[in-house]
Amino acid sequence: MPDIENSTPAENSTPLKDLLTTREAAALTGHPPTTLMNFRNRRNNTKYKNAGPDYVKIGTAVFYERSVLEAYMANRMGA
Repeated sequence: MPDIENSTPAENSTPLKDLLTTREAAALTGHPPTTLMNFRNRRNNTKYKNAGPDYVKIGTAVFYERSVLEAYMANRMGA
């Protein structure tokens, strides 16, 4: 029998409505989706560990947290 107690989301988890797809993140940041993909590749394959905004992978799907994107954009604007 499944354990129902552990099926509730953690208190510190991000609500699904605050996870954006690459296309949605691109519209918010002004970067083309391919630029976000290039940032992810740079983070994974080279010394540029701070390229672009942080992202989350769920399985093979890539998502961006809205709060992370807002902080990324504020940082780029010098705020």
